[in-house]
Amino acid sequence: MRDMRVARLGASVAVLAILGACANSTSGEAASCIGPYIDDQGPNGTYGSPAATVSPGDALTLYGHWYANACNDTNHATAVVGPLPTVRLMLRLPDGSTRDLGPRTPAGNDLGFSVTVHVPASAKTGPASVSDDRTPPAIHHFTVQPK
Repeated sequence: MRDMRVARLGASVAVLAILGACANSTSGEAASCIGPYIDDQGPNGTYGSPAATVSPGDALTLYGHWYANACNDTNHATAVVGPLPTVRLMLRLPDGSTRDLGPRTPAGNDLGFSVTVHVPASAKTGPASVSDDRTPPAIHHFTVQPK
């Protein structure tokens, strides 16, 4: 159990390092600016939950979160300016092939979106991912495994 907690903490630290930090321009306080990110948790889900395992032929619903034009997680009344523009999502399968999942427009309370990812029945097993077209991209990794 301890190893799992350490692995989850390490993954969370890595995500934060990749996404970077931002500062509130009026107070200079640092903020995590955790979004935008993609995971398999809905808007009220748990951030940092372990990634799903999907079998060939199955589908997985993924969610984009906090695709916002501002970082406002410093407990100040900074208004969210609005959602980022539409992003295009790409599925990378274990064999290295890619599939365009189309555009998604951030909206709603967490300025997010959802997408159903269909893993082809012919997919090989191994690591797979869904990423957006931003720089740097938000990426969600998952595993394709037989039933």
